[in-house]
Amino acid sequence: MLTHEQVQAAISAQLDGEAPQLSPDVIEAHVSGCPECAAFRDKAAALTHSLSLVEPAGVPPQDLSEVILAGVEPEWQRASSTRQASLTLARVSLGVLALVFLVWAVVVVVSASGLTTLSSEGTLAEGADPGRAHLLMEAAALRFGLASGLAFAAWRPASAPGLLPVACTMFAFLCGFTMRDFALGSVAAGQVYILIGTGLATASLGWAWAADRGFLLRDVYRTLSASPR
Repeated sequence: MLTHEQVQAAISAQLDGEAPQLSPDVIEAHVSGCPECAAFRDKAAALTHSLSLVEPAGVPPQDLSEVILAGVEPEWQRASSTRQASLTLARVSLGVLALVFLVWAVVVVVSASGLTTLSSEGTLAEGADPGRAHLLMEAAALRFGLASGLAFAAWRPASAPGLLPVACTMFAFLCGFTMRDFALGSVAAGQVYILIGTGLATASLGWAWAADRGFLLRDVYRTLSASPR
């Protein structure tokens, strides 16, 4: 015996253009004697007809890649230009610091050369200090090396991470010794200058590395200050 659910399911399939599980003759025979299923068919037919009259809001394009790229490209260009500007400033900073350390090294070498002069007898001249000259030459070598590394990082920002640990270590040690001498009241101006120089070098190397990788300080701040959900 047929149930209303079976007949109504067959009616729905028939209206949707699908093959019903019941033959049309069986459906008609049941509907002719069943007011409930007849009313269901009338409502379903009216609903199907009303839906067929609704026009789509717009025809979607066949290829969505152009639409997606059109929406993403302005944002990508903005981020790319910001990253490039940040990287350029970091490279300029590294180049300037490299030049400063190079000139500083030359000045130290010149000052050290006057401490190893010889007299006409082949002995050290008055005021010569070979020990101090040796220390100054080591300081000059350190500045030459740092200048070379900064210049190379300015040329190849991808190499900045390799020099960054060295600069960080130098800055940490210099900071510790400077704080100690400051507490003892024996800090010299040269210590402060080299501390500031290595600090700026460390910051510039970190800046160049972050900019080369596409990290922006604004994005890092947003990530760190975001509230967990």
